[in-house]
Amino acid sequence: MTTDTPLPLAGIQVLEIGGGAAGAYCGRLLADAGATVRVTAFDEAHRLAGIVRADTPAERAYADYLGAGKQRLPALADAAALQALSRQADLVLVGEDLGEGGAGGAHWGAAAGNGTGAAALLTAPRVASIALSWFGQRGDYRHWRGSDLVVQALTGMPQMAGAVDGPPLAAGDRQATTLAGVTAYIAACAALLGAARRPAHAPRRLDVSILEANLVMAEMHMYFFGKDGLAMKRCGLNRFAPNSPVGIYPCQTGWVGITVATPDQWRALCRALDLHEQAGDEGLATRERRFERLDEVEAVLCQALAQRTADEWAAIGRQHRVPIVVVPDAEGILRHPIFQHRQSLVGLPSGGRQLQVPRTPFGLTATPIRTQLTAPAPAAAVADPLVARLNPAGPLHAAAAAAAPAAGSPTLAVTNEPPLQGFTLVDFSMGWAGPLASRLMADLGADVLKIEAGRYPDWWRGMNWTPEFIEGLQYELSTTFCGLNRGKQGVSIDLTTAAGRQLALTLVAGADAVVENQAAGVMAKFGLGHDQLVQARPDLVMVSMSAFGTGNAWSDTRAYGSTLEQGSGLPSLTGLPGTAPTMTHLAHGDPVGGLFGCAALLTALVHRQRSGAGQYVNLSMVEAMLQLTTPGLLAHQLDPATPRRRGNRRDGMAPHGLYPAAGCDQWLAVAIDSDQAFAALAQLLGRPDWAADPALRGLAGRQAREDDIDAAISAWSRQHSPEQAAARLQAAGVMAAGLQHAQDLAANAHLASADFYIDLERAVSGPQRQAGLAILQDGQRLGARQPAPLLGEHSWPVLQRHAGLTSAQFDALVQQGVISLSPKPERNLVSAPTPAPTPAPASTGV
Repeated sequence: MTTDTPLPLAGIQVLEIGGGAAGAYCGRLLADAGATVRVTAFDEAHRLAGIVRADTPAERAYADYLGAGKQRLPALADAAALQALSRQADLVLVGEDLGEGGAGGAHWGAAAGNGTGAAALLTAPRVASIALSWFGQRGDYRHWRGSDLVVQALTGMPQMAGAVDGPPLAAGDRQATTLAGVTAYIAACAALLGAARRPAHAPRRLDVSILEANLVMAEMHMYFFGKDGLAMKRCGLNRFAPNSPVGIYPCQTGWVGITVATPDQWRALCRALDLHEQAGDEGLATRERRFERLDEVEAVLCQALAQRTADEWAAIGRQHRVPIVVVPDAEGILRHPIFQHRQSLVGLPSGGRQLQVPRTPFGLTATPIRTQLTAPAPAAAVADPLVARLNPAGPLHAAAAAAAPAAGSPTLAVTNEPPLQGFTLVDFSMGWAGPLASRLMADLGADVLKIEAGRYPDWWRGMNWTPEFIEGLQYELSTTFCGLNRGKQGVSIDLTTAAGRQLALTLVAGADAVVENQAAGVMAKFGLGHDQLVQARPDLVMVSMSAFGTGNAWSDTRAYGSTLEQGSGLPSLTGLPGTAPTMTHLAHGDPVGGLFGCAALLTALVHRQRSGAGQYVNLSMVEAMLQLTTPGLLAHQLDPATPRRRGNRRDGMAPHGLYPAAGCDQWLAVAIDSDQAFAALAQLLGRPDWAADPALRGLAGRQAREDDIDAAISAWSRQHSPEQAAARLQAAGVMAAGLQHAQDLAANAHLASADFYIDLERAVSGPQRQAGLAILQDGQRLGARQPAPLLGEHSWPVLQRHAGLTSAQFDALVQQGVISLSPKPERNLVSAPTPAPTPAPASTGV
């Protein structure tokens, strides 16, 4: 990127009220996209709260990463100055440690004499305030202390990863705050887009719960249980029933990740590995049958894979159109040929060194995100005019009082109109990642036109298309499809026909944006590549979501959500020494890719609204997953000799883990981040001597005794239910939570009292409880309330309204098969119905 390349959010003014890694990550994304981000806090300790958890090089480097490109204002102890600053910003971002009830917010409230938190003090930014919190402002957990581990435990995801006999395996550090940060960024960009339809002095007040933002990771499993009533079980390292093979396997050198879902893919894998006997074995034809014989299947795979290197097998996988990828270690990430080609990593100055960190993965081609990071700078160093006005006697404080609304002044009536109302998106995506990105758009008010065809229905509708499956309308029973496609209008168009292509072009001509996650080259094959679509709509924003992005040697890699996790190298930073690189989710990359896909789309739309220019967004979903490797990559570069894989332990906290509780497969998450929290824990454990022991004050001392401390926690936790133990610990100021199971998510009392769920009734499939949007606007939950479409359900009204079709023309296209209201699939057929205890595995739509 040249220095004169415009950045998409250049000129946007952001005030970040520091405290919390999620808020800081959102601010980091805004700064990377070109916004001027100024950071302040009540004092330095509150600015770093939740960011630097211990005084170690890795923690300080992560703080530099979150602060890169921002301007640091002096600490503010005065509420009036804070209010004045907020009025000069387009967006005000309140970190999770400083929202209602947060420590820093309470300090500012005390300074104002009203005892409220920081969020309540913000008067009128020009566009919106975005306040993060761990658990929202309502519900049973609203006063709890939160951490990545606590949030992950409450999503239920760790319960399905790790050894069968436990402990379950949590995902890596900083993941929960990263996902919440990008969710807050989505809210911020949506507010910028909706500002034109909002009264000038009525900024949106947006709230984001970190727990709710992370439930995108869990909703697929919630829907599985809702449909089948089958409890999800932990099946062992890199095993997720009934999908098989889905795992990570050793090669002659290196490791590969393999995902096989369909009968066609199994046959292709057998051809690629010369497994002729297995290819002809009808007992291995489906994933369910293979899972029953998984020990045998994986032994054969490992024997074959030992003949070649990981790089060679990944190339063979691309040739045979099978999802096989190299699983790089930390050094492999830093040297990755495609990451180097796409500039996926950028330099970060930290502690006198130049470190490499993942670049913000938006894939914008006309307005690229920064490729060089700068250290956080004091605002005085960049001649910020606000600095001179921040002293208590200065004009900024006087302006705060003068600008305060007069008593009895009228307030503008503001409806809860969603911010993206009036925007239209044409959605060519399938599976999970693309449909999640477009569902977020629908939840925020956009008009989303979902394109399917009878010959090529969405992956989530089904995989084994027997006549019995079609006749029984089973393709309308997928609860995951319903959850990921609510709020959309379903249009059936066969894009392989000239008439279907023309209908699609007509819809695109009237749309603001297009999202697709087809395999490389598919859209161009249909005549619907970016070059063709911009002829219909010159200022179009088009987002292509693929594993490694388009235009490189690995672009034709077939991928599922599991492939994205494998290809990012994240499993090499997860698990225990001596085991294979370890996955923590069946389809980790799909929801992560969906979040970043939506963020990239909104960024491009903000730029278009401000400049009039559209662009092509070349998104790599592996790069989206790469964001989650940042803590591990920093730690590796700072200390390459220390193993990074420590199970549920973390470098910045101790003790930290999942401990056995009373009952079968019941577990308790505990995370200690301070001497005070450890002293409280020691008292509950009946070890007051530990609370008084100087050797256990500080992170290093506790890490040296972590085995002993873990044993004491386990002995105590086994005597209590997870919920009872968590309540006692939280009451004492200790971050803790009972590990949820997927089957419990739809009835969680906290989520119900927070009005998180969306309950919908749909023809054929009936009622369904769905995960809601983690964004509140002016205290009300946003989110679409229209159920997912039946196949082609809205074809007639949409094509009449957007394409001008007459009823006669529509009927003729139905007769010709261009428009079909029932499936006639031409893929993944099997000779007989196959029992399916769960729907098809998550797909990125390849």
